[in-house]
Amino acid sequence: MTFRLGGIYLGTLIGTQSISLKDFSGGMTDGIISDATVRKAQLVISLDADADPTNGIELPTALTTSLATRTLDFTSPSFDADLTSVADYLRADSRLTAAYRASIQTITSAVARALVEQAEGLAHGVLVESPALKSIPVSELRKYVLRVPDTFLMPYSGSSALLRSTFTGGMRPALGAGLMAVSGSGSSSGILLRTVTSRGISVPAPRYNDGSAVRSADVLISHPTNGQPSIGTLALSPTSAELNSLIGLRAADGTLFSGRPTPIGASGSDSTRNLDETLTPQNPEFDQLGLDPAGIAEGESGSLWLCDRRGPFLVQVDSQGRTLQKIGPSGTAGSLPDVSRKLPSLLEYRQAGQGCGGVAVRSSSGEILFALGAPLDIAGRTATSARLIRIVGFNPKTSVTRQIGIPIAANEFGLRVLDLESFGEQKVLALVRYRDGSETGPYRWEVRFIDLSAASDITNRSLTNGPNYGLALEYGSAAEIGASNVTLASTSTVLELGALGWISEGAEGLAHVDAQTLVVIGQVNGGITSRVVGGNPTLKVSDYQVDRYGLISPRASTSSAAPVFQLAPATPEARQIVVWSMTLRTPLN
Repeated sequence: MTFRLGGIYLGTLIGTQSISLKDFSGGMTDGIISDATVRKAQLVISLDADADPTNGIELPTALTTSLATRTLDFTSPSFDADLTSVADYLRADSRLTAAYRASIQTITSAVARALVEQAEGLAHGVLVESPALKSIPVSELRKYVLRVPDTFLMPYSGSSALLRSTFTGGMRPALGAGLMAVSGSGSSSGILLRTVTSRGISVPAPRYNDGSAVRSADVLISHPTNGQPSIGTLALSPTSAELNSLIGLRAADGTLFSGRPTPIGASGSDSTRNLDETLTPQNPEFDQLGLDPAGIAEGESGSLWLCDRRGPFLVQVDSQGRTLQKIGPSGTAGSLPDVSRKLPSLLEYRQAGQGCGGVAVRSSSGEILFALGAPLDIAGRTATSARLIRIVGFNPKTSVTRQIGIPIAANEFGLRVLDLESFGEQKVLALVRYRDGSETGPYRWEVRFIDLSAASDITNRSLTNGPNYGLALEYGSAAEIGASNVTLASTSTVLELGALGWISEGAEGLAHVDAQTLVVIGQVNGGITSRVVGGNPTLKVSDYQVDRYGLISPRASTSSAAPVFQLAPATPEARQIVVWSMTLRTPLN
């Protein structure tokens, strides 16, 4: 069978029941999806009739005539420019409907690769790649799309007709905020993992002006069914990844935690407002049992340790998700019921939503380690300039705490710790993300080794030299921190996910199965996003402001109608929960 789009030759093969682009000659190169396959996907996805490949790709029959004299070389270094030329030609071809011509939009090779991988995972359960190049640090990648049974979907009862039509059975829970392998589960037949959701499905809103203050704001979409902070169990087999269970997190008295923020001024509050889809405060807006989990680790006697992005809080729960203890920072913020204030007060300077990036348990001592998601923002001055992120250790038997610094290199802009995994007593693995080289540089996602053995305890340590003498270490340069007789943890990169095809900004969970097997999961926020229609296209949603009467500003122009806030499906490549299992060429040691 030979496949063409007009004059554009795609390939020839022997017909079978199921055919993929990668089945054509040259579809795989050195054990991975080839660039030619990705470029063929760029073409057919760019020409999809409704610009949404998640519901199938429909190509108008009139393309046969329109493309009769066109050709494309899928191995050419000028392919992207050639594809743009084809798209421009079709947009000007009156033989095609005006609606179709307006829908044509070319996609990047990175997005096309992600969509090809997801399509393979959806069709066959898993895409297996076996990179032949020794420079690639993994010998096998198993790329899954997580199957979420209908019973675990979250009903949507809001006003967005677009969301209802896209997610007809409900939205996937906000899984993947943390990940861990269940002890002893790794085998040839599969891996059992535990994951934790975030607070729920949450999207940015315009900043809210209540008449006396302007604060950042979110729209939290929750539901009593599968829409609360929860623990999930995932099963990875050689051919599939599936959510097996979902258990809501509960306080000690059995009350379910919610994803709502704690009251403004209370411990855990970062002063963010909680709005509904009409951009008015939710009722109720706050909750003393509000929680936004970001990590999960196995404790003793079958218990689990979680950490929270906002507090930060450490929460120990039993196997059924009921709280055994909840620990927060001391300081000036108001108290919350059932919170023991045993963590350093300095942690109240965490950046909004970045109180914790991941949690781990040291193998011998049982000390709980959690990493802040980002540098402390002390007095509003160190968020972007600090050269370290803190790891906090908490001994659950003695309540003693200590702090260790992870260095931030000069080229690592906006470094975030996304998850933490124990590897013996003195080492941890961290999943991190940063922009390379500048504030607008490309994202890099790395798994790093962090060696704590020689690191200083930086509790109550300050700079002893330089213009910021006597201030917290976050005020100092790398040289000034070293000259203050402080040794930060040493780090080394195990692998970089982007080089393997990862593009999801929501990489959140890392699990260490054994010395040669790592698993990562992406958090896609239910597959939705927010947007402002009719405003300035150069602004993000959070750049706008809304007053208590619902007026959004700024407008696109003084004569235009007021902009409108909407919830919408995320881009097609950002709707599926992706899980990767990676076999390292060289075991970790």
